[in-house]
Amino acid sequence: MSELRRHIRAPLTRRAYDRHAGKLPGRRVLAVVAIVAALLFPFSLFAAGSTETPSTQPAGTITFLVSSTPTVDGLLAKIPEFEKQSGIKVQVANVDYDAMTQKETLDLRSQTGNYDVFWTEGTFLGRYVSNLKGLEPLDVYAKSQGVDLGLSDFADGALKNFRYNGHLYAMPFENTMMLVAYRTDLYKQAGLNPPSTLSEYLADVAKLNNPPSEYGTEIMGQKGEPIFYEYLNWLWGEGGDLFTPDGKPALDTAAAEKAVNDLVTLARYSPKGTANFGWDEAATSFAQGSVSTAVLFSDQTGSLLDPSSSKVIGKWNYTAFPGSKPTAFGGYAWGMNAYSKNKPAALSFIKWATSAEVLKSLVPNGSSPPRKSILDDQTVLEKYPWLKAEAQTVSRARVPTASPAYFDLVDALSANLNSVITGQMSAKEALQSAQSKWQQILSQQ
Repeated sequence: MSELRRHIRAPLTRRAYDRHAGKLPGRRVLAVVAIVAALLFPFSLFAAGSTETPSTQPAGTITFLVSSTPTVDGLLAKIPEFEKQSGIKVQVANVDYDAMTQKETLDLRSQTGNYDVFWTEGTFLGRYVSNLKGLEPLDVYAKSQGVDLGLSDFADGALKNFRYNGHLYAMPFENTMMLVAYRTDLYKQAGLNPPSTLSEYLADVAKLNNPPSEYGTEIMGQKGEPIFYEYLNWLWGEGGDLFTPDGKPALDTAAAEKAVNDLVTLARYSPKGTANFGWDEAATSFAQGSVSTAVLFSDQTGSLLDPSSSKVIGKWNYTAFPGSKPTAFGGYAWGMNAYSKNKPAALSFIKWATSAEVLKSLVPNGSSPPRKSILDDQTVLEKYPWLKAEAQTVSRARVPTASPAYFDLVDALSANLNSVITGQMSAKEALQSAQSKWQQILSQQ
């Protein structure tokens, strides 16, 4: 890593989609080394009763691999104070999402340990743990070092999404969930309450559909993770699932077909081009006032609050996705490289970066904090009302699968779902085809 340079801010949008992440395709890599501004809150490096002493406190240099979001940028701005108080130097590799996943995979595959701490998602665990043996089990390592990570303050729904084979492999940082964003002004004018059932959602968007000024809704119809995640909520909501209890594909069920047809219905009340919407396009459309209702990832909150990009400030809120079934979880956490050459310092950084003080300070950035002490704080909820829906949803939020074949499975299903939205296949045809593809993919694992 070259000498430290000033942080160059990347676009404040949700990460770009890389459907081939983990396979090392030849894509553009935009490497940016970053260190920035100031930390407002002190931290305690070790828990009370720790066996560590000042002479054995972590030191040296670590490298943190990450991709920019509003919440990440807020964290990066606080690193200098961490360095000052801990004596640990943090080199930050802040790159685009595609490049980040490629760098992580290459580093773990080669076992070089170039990146000590890096962005980890629940869907990565099968590849990073089972295939590449590249993530350190944090619960085991922290215990061996006498370090208390304060896990009791984390929502169970957040921790479960980063556990694999009984161990915690990453510390939750951004509790990204899929929530219903709705225009409070338009719902009030129409005499509607936020939908609490799937049928109410479908009826509300039909009633609020008033093109071209406002559409009732939109869907993330883009091939890859966007339409896959869009579909998940409706699949689970209609009582379906991706797999049977014994782990076999369950795509060609009546509930799955009903969920696909729900998306077809939603597309009728959506802007033109919705079949190509990813999460950024969906958030932009809502922020520009083009739609009344949309299911968005909660890490888009920052863009909805930004006066330079949002026309709906003060006119929107979140509500939980209708029903009580699981909803899709897209959050990310900080994992430790099993091949790191400075694990004590890496653990200290992870503990600080997920501390209550740091996470609470990032809420104004639009973050989705995973700690109960923040989500249960009524003062915080009153000041930042969108967090109420997040607090209600975290226990339902679920990683779709941690299968090492995750991206292959997403490719196969999402291409067919997009074909339905664009009128090229029926729901039944699409699901039967995807079922066959999934069976073939999983038979090769």
